[in-house]
Amino acid sequence: MGTFASLLAASCCVVPTLFVVFGVSAGSLSFLSALEPYRWYFLAVAYIAVGYSLYKFYLKNWVKEKLLKKPAIECACEEPGWTQKLSKGVTWFALVLLVFATFYPYVLEKIYGG
Repeated sequence: MGTFASLLAASCCVVPTLFVVFGVSAGSLSFLSALEPYRWYFLAVAYIAVGYSLYKFYLKNWVKEKLLKKPAIECACEEPGWTQKLSKGVTWFALVLLVFATFYPYVLEKIYGG
């Protein structure tokens, strides 16, 4: 969910720029500018989703053990290791994409001076 929200937040600026870089006309993509007023909402949803995912992977057991003084109960149905690694990789990719989507318009403004 965090990756999808990051893509929505970046859709007003990043997607048209990528099309121009790869030589595709961006004139037909002007409808994406309609999402600009909602950019901050998309970013907020994305940060919440990625934050929850990071909490679930890295902090949940620590909070239970250290702060709540309860034993961290592991699930009886163990997931394969590759799915855990894939989930963590997607979460970190979503975080990088989210930070990029947050600062992209400002960096583009500095580059082009507009």
